[in-house]
Amino acid sequence: MKIRVLSVFGICGLLVFCTLALSEPGRAGEMHAGSKAQAASASGAHTWYIRSDGGDRKQCTGKVDAAYRGRGSGQPCAFNHPYHLFTNGEYNNKAWLVEGGDTVIIRGGPYRMGYKGPNPKDYWGSCPGNPYGCSMPPLPSGTPGHPTRLLGENYQSCNKKTQLFGGYALGAIIDLKGSKNVDVECLELTDHGQCTRVGGGFPASEGCHSDYPLSDYAGSGIVTDESTAGVMLKNLDIHGFTSRGIIGPVGGDVTADHVRIGFNGGGGWDFDNGRGTKSAPGSIVHASYLTVEWNGCNEEYPIKDAIPAFNCFDQNSGGYGDGVGTPNTTLNFTCDHCIFRYNTQDGLDLLHVGGSIISISDSESYGNMGQQWKMGAMHKVLFQNNLTVHNCRRMSAAMSGAPEGYHRYLSNFCRAGGDGIAFSVNDDGTYVFQNNSFAGYGATSYDISCSGHCTKANITFQNNLHVGYKDSASGQLPGLFYTAGVPRNPFVARDHNIYYNMRSCPSGWTEHCVNPKIANMPEWHGEASLDGINFHLTSGSPARGAGAAVQGLTKDFDGVQRPGGAADIGAFQYHP
Repeated sequence: MKIRVLSVFGICGLLVFCTLALSEPGRAGEMHAGSKAQAASASGAHTWYIRSDGGDRKQCTGKVDAAYRGRGSGQPCAFNHPYHLFTNGEYNNKAWLVEGGDTVIIRGGPYRMGYKGPNPKDYWGSCPGNPYGCSMPPLPSGTPGHPTRLLGENYQSCNKKTQLFGGYALGAIIDLKGSKNVDVECLELTDHGQCTRVGGGFPASEGCHSDYPLSDYAGSGIVTDESTAGVMLKNLDIHGFTSRGIIGPVGGDVTADHVRIGFNGGGGWDFDNGRGTKSAPGSIVHASYLTVEWNGCNEEYPIKDAIPAFNCFDQNSGGYGDGVGTPNTTLNFTCDHCIFRYNTQDGLDLLHVGGSIISISDSESYGNMGQQWKMGAMHKVLFQNNLTVHNCRRMSAAMSGAPEGYHRYLSNFCRAGGDGIAFSVNDDGTYVFQNNSFAGYGATSYDISCSGHCTKANITFQNNLHVGYKDSASGQLPGLFYTAGVPRNPFVARDHNIYYNMRSCPSGWTEHCVNPKIANMPEWHGEASLDGINFHLTSGSPARGAGAAVQGLTKDFDGVQRPGGAADIGAFQYHP
């Protein structure tokens, strides 16, 4: 599979806290006042409709999918804005009409969320004097069988998403703090501004104003807390915020299905609310087809370029930029068919997560400025059928489709030692890496450290394919394994791997240092060289049929069936 370049379009704790504190004073009290998550309604669920030709709360009931006819009150028609679901425009009156188990269908749009303008009197009735918290209260809780649903109109096929855009210093568009058993589907969450709240050394004209008159920006798309559970996030595009796409710990199962989180100034999905609050024990994030890209970058508005990165910031320039990050917490995390790319810090950073289970399969990480993957001292790590291109200086160079100078504030390339994959182990865990394909440069491909007691380790490393490139900064080929505080040989099994152009050649059983003869292994001509690498095997590849049989791994990255016996080495099974 050819690595894709164009977009379809820690220090984290302190930074998040500062960002929220500056942009959302008093938000917690405002958002929870009179709006605690409700239990599912025993009287039966209702469906509410939002459409731009509807009316306000006095004119329409909100329960009929019809336009307002222009006269009368209490008419059978839709509301003309989502705010009518939780405020009637009166001073400080903010409470849901929606009950647990209800469905809200939002048609048309886009709909502005937040103040109506930049000045003190441009408020909705429920949030005078507080533009930062002028958002919906936490969604009322449903039940597992009858979740509360917030849906864009095309949710059944989602060929077009309904846009909700925050502005005028809004803290977050959707509040899920304390919400349980809710579905949020087929929405685009963004803002209509180009200013930034992170970074240093940028011209004053690019900075957001959080006092009156307010700049037209929003901090985050979705906010959660340690009670958020039973949540489905499906077919969402979350982009262009000054802080995070999603921020906060979780309290149970959260599913992200076909969600894109991109071009958010502070970071992508950050489980740290700025105070280091831990997720509840046993919490599980299930991600499928999750794309996390270009976080740490300020998105253009209006969007003009295929890669709309107006400017990007890293740790050296006052930014953050993890694709996914956490505080020290327990958190189970599964991810299949996920992409982490071009984030200004790490791609997937779960290094601070311990005592949990992580499973990553059929996924890609490349072009991130730090490590491509980071995993903590989990109870179990299963890492199979994944593609890694460790080109951590990629964003130091021009990018086709991005504006010239998008990277002018970036300098912290290959941060934290320049390792491609970092993970920590202890005596209580098992760590399985099988049928992965890896290419890149850097000091070390795998940085293995100890967390706790490490008198022994339980690492299985099989059927992996590695291609090394000389580091343009050091002039060295990449190392393979670096261990700190773990046994000299931490592997219970290390076999059936191929290494090519690495600094040293391992001598494990059935391991070989040969050219894998993949479909495209480009020569090095600068940072764009690896954009076109293709890990598919050619007919003459020594990786064909040279792998060990892996129980339960029945398909490759493309979904091609693997044989019951000896499989091919790497993420791809050869097929003509």
